[in-house]
Amino acid sequence: MIPGIHASTGGGLVKALDFLESRGLGCGQIFTSNQRRWKGREIREPEMKRFARTGLTVISHASYLINLASTSEETVTRSREALALELKRTYLLGMRWTVMHPGNHLGSGEDGALRRIAVYTRDILFESPRSVGVLFENTAGRGTSVGYSFEHLARILDAVGLPERTGVCLDTCHAFAAGYDISTVTGVDDMMAVFHRTVGLERLAAFHLNDSMHPCGSRRDRHARIGRGMMGLAPLRYLVSMEEFTGCPGVVETPGTDGDRFEDVVLLTGGSGEPGQSKE
Repeated sequence: MIPGIHASTGGGLVKALDFLESRGLGCGQIFTSNQRRWKGREIREPEMKRFARTGLTVISHASYLINLASTSEETVTRSREALALELKRTYLLGMRWTVMHPGNHLGSGEDGALRRIAVYTRDILFESPRSVGVLFENTAGRGTSVGYSFEHLARILDAVGLPERTGVCLDTCHAFAAGYDISTVTGVDDMMAVFHRTVGLERLAAFHLNDSMHPCGSRRDRHARIGRGMMGLAPLRYLVSMEEFTGCPGVVETPGTDGDRFEDVVLLTGGSGEPGQSKE
């Protein structure tokens, strides 16, 4: 797995890139615009040139406001515009993927929500540059969110029908909160076996590596520092070491500063203890 962090863009997108490179990380994730506002920012030419020079694998994370599962015409219109602009920014910065939470059905039902997400995503991808795509992130399952089960993700991907431009970003905290018990190495193997049967490992394009503040099945999305949560260090180190995911970006999104997240990367990839040991 390629180690990296979600890097702060405070001070500009280039600052995030500078931090990733200065720490010798192989990948990173950024918000290309304010993730809690509909209005997106413009990408400037110096930013495009700087990103074109990097050898890092960088992915973007779309706005938290996007909800293609909604039945509200206004929300869907704004969400479609926001995702289209995010994909444009992703393209201008020379990146391939943007990560997106599938959405919330808000009482309208999961089946219809999954269909709407797939249809709208497909339409947006057809109108976007062919070199960019969407990774659907699994959710913790709180409230009316969809995407908390691997079956949901498989249904969305199958309905979009563009395998070369869609995939999954697997968040370990969200999976644990949704009921996939990965607090042991055996649990990691079991979860990945289920994922392979349901979705397919070939559709897994990135990881978010986070411990969890709350227990398995809690449906609560609260990230913890690596090794300080309910999952523990050993299973996460084991996941990072799996040969199946060589070359796959593994982005740490734990609380704190970029420096804190870098410390968590070091712990995952070169700290004390042996990867492959189960948590007692």
